[in-house]
Amino acid sequence: MITIDNILSADQVATIMATLDTGDFEDGRRTTQKGSDELKRNLELKPDATRARLGKMILQAVQGNAEVNAYAFPSKFSFPMFSRYEPGMYYDFHTDAAIMNLGHPSAVRTDLSCTVFLSEPDSYDGGELTIESPSGTKQLRLPAGSAALYPTTNLHRVEEVSHGARVVAVFWIQSYVRDETQRQILLKLNRLCQDLSQNGAGSHEQNLASSTVHDLLRMWAAA
Repeated sequence: MITIDNILSADQVATIMATLDTGDFEDGRRTTQKGSDELKRNLELKPDATRARLGKMILQAVQGNAEVNAYAFPSKFSFPMFSRYEPGMYYDFHTDAAIMNLGHPSAVRTDLSCTVFLSEPDSYDGGELTIESPSGTKQLRLPAGSAALYPTTNLHRVEEVSHGARVVAVFWIQSYVRDETQRQILLKLNRLCQDLSQNGAGSHEQNLASSTVHDLLRMWAAA
């Protein structure tokens, strides 16, 4: 899992939050499987023109982010959903569906999940994003405009909000590199390339590290 600061600018966050204040939200349980009514209690922005406009803003910021590209190697993005959690609302432990929009041309295999935090952490209580992974359990309440990116296979939940409102955008990424271990290797090599560049290493070392990244990506990448 990685966190990314300022994936959205302060102005972008302000625009999105102001628009969502008058957005048309509905009961989030409509997007859960039948028989899972107690799994979550939240509100989700209806799939209307407002969501289309704000979702494009989120995707433009994410697709141009170097950290997202270095970690996720994205081939497809699902369209962002906007969720609001008010006092008493939560989303219990779950793993997300393996494929979003199954059977449609826009179908996305969910290799990675991304939560973009839109409300400041001091504006609500509770609402931590809890993620269980082989390295342990982590809880996140990130500043507005920041994002958490993690493997969709990780069990996760949103803790109950006790005060204020937690507002986020959520979407999923299909990666060219399906295997998480391979993505971690490529991430480390990309960071090595950055370090070599920043530390003024010779072009031979930089070229060697960069060519290794691309050689492995050719080997592992699949549409």
